[in-house]
Amino acid sequence: MDGPHDVPIPQADADLRPRYLGEVVRATSGETSDWHTHEFGQLISARAGAITIGTPTRVLLLSPAMVLWIPPDTRHWMRCGANNEMLYVDINRAEAHTLGSACRIMAMTPLMGALMVATLPGDLASRPPAHQTALYDLLRLEVQAARDVPLSVALPQDRRVRALAEHALDNPGAVPSLTHWLAGAAASRKTIERIFIAETGMTPLKWLRHARLLHAVSRLAEGEKVSTVALDLGYESSSAFSYMFRQTLGLSPTDFCGRVIQEPRLPVAGVKV
Repeated sequence: MDGPHDVPIPQADADLRPRYLGEVVRATSGETSDWHTHEFGQLISARAGAITIGTPTRVLLLSPAMVLWIPPDTRHWMRCGANNEMLYVDINRAEAHTLGSACRIMAMTPLMGALMVATLPGDLASRPPAHQTALYDLLRLEVQAARDVPLSVALPQDRRVRALAEHALDNPGAVPSLTHWLAGAAASRKTIERIFIAETGMTPLKWLRHARLLHAVSRLAEGEKVSTVALDLGYESSSAFSYMFRQTLGLSPTDFCGRVIQEPRLPVAGVKV
């Protein structure tokens, strides 16, 4: 998950950008984008598949049931899953200030999805300016009012536990137990627990559960069966996994999968970084 030093991607003059401008992109499985920044903000919706986004302090997971907000100048990297199709909405700097200075994962709503689609160039050309301005204003209000979803985890910065965290994020199913996982750290269990709580706000056990949840959402978004995902991530039964899923996200894995497949695919506009 480590990448090169910040590599800004050249952008056009931010003042010349429209308030909102959408684009649909289809990426290949495993496609990555190294550390970079944008002069504009971005709303990102996974129309299909899933995408993992990393910032210097957090790892976030985006699925079709969610929307991600990335403020301007935020260093981040991206990694795409299988069958990936994304809807990006670029937001100029002046408008971005109204949407907050921190990354957010929010619950998608039918209204927000429709408003994001309305920012695509073809839709822009079909409406008079006053109509489009009203849609922009409504999209801003919908984002501001959106419910946050706990599909991110903070990365501990202490070197004694950072490698442990990155290993669990890469493959949480390979961690058979908390004891086995923490045994590889260059510190006592008590010290590790203190570091996790201080730097992530979670105990190691709760942090590991969230890492597993991120993987579960990614795999469900790619079309895998609930039972397969549950067993691969170390749950004794699908019901135990479903209970954890509902307690964290507020909906069952089955309901989540229903949201993933309900949206039709959009025409592809090009390549995005």
